[in-house]
Amino acid sequence: MTDLEFASLNTTGDITRLTMRRAPLNFFNLDMLQHMQRLLEGLGESPPGRVLVIDSDGAAFCAGLDLAEHTRQGVFLLLDQYHTFVRLVSTFPRPTIALVRGMALGAGNELAASCDYVIASHNATFGQPEIKIGTMPSLAPLLLPLRIGFQRAIQMILTGNPVDAQEAARIGLADRTVREEEMETALERWIADLRGSPVPVMELALRCARGARNRELETGLSEIQSLYWNELMDLDEPIEGVRAFLEKRAPRWSGK
Repeated sequence: MTDLEFASLNTTGDITRLTMRRAPLNFFNLDMLQHMQRLLEGLGESPPGRVLVIDSDGAAFCAGLDLAEHTRQGVFLLLDQYHTFVRLVSTFPRPTIALVRGMALGAGNELAASCDYVIASHNATFGQPEIKIGTMPSLAPLLLPLRIGFQRAIQMILTGNPVDAQEAARIGLADRTVREEEMETALERWIADLRGSPVPVMELALRCARGARNRELETGLSEIQSLYWNELMDLDEPIEGVRAFLEKRAPRWSGK
């Protein structure tokens, strides 16, 4: 697969649109994340358009990280690149909107949570299923409590159970839910409310509004990365869980 097949970026009118194209489930691998980083960085400090929209081809928004690269040897590079990409999204100088169709699981749910606004189709599902394969999310502990509160966040992280679009809207993971054929209309209505706002002032307001979240992201990431690389990946469970997932069988936990 070439870089052009991983994702595309184009600007039409007020909208700069980053579309993930690693169909059908848009699992993030290292090459895809590097390509999307280059696309966003190529826009410069004063990007075109009034908003950044992140959407997807295929049956899912993003079903998470590519577990084929989630090995003791590869996970360091994969997570580091993933965190770099989410930092770019969380500091992008325009409002960011996730259009979520289908699954937003693991890294996909975290990416949506890092955006300023989330429009979900009625068939969307959101979740952090990492614990079911013996791992843990690397950004949800920082992002989800700010969106949905600590208790709901810890329940999603510890159970791995997904929520549907209606529940996501009720708890704050999604800001609006519509039929899939109405998503572009809902997006246009949201952007229409921004057209009277001067872009330079909007950029400053975004920096202020995101300040606490982004500071938490920066300070908390170093601790989570240390736990992930130095403790979690020394356990047997992540290796067995990922292997079981790839082999399409139930994991055999050690029970310790």
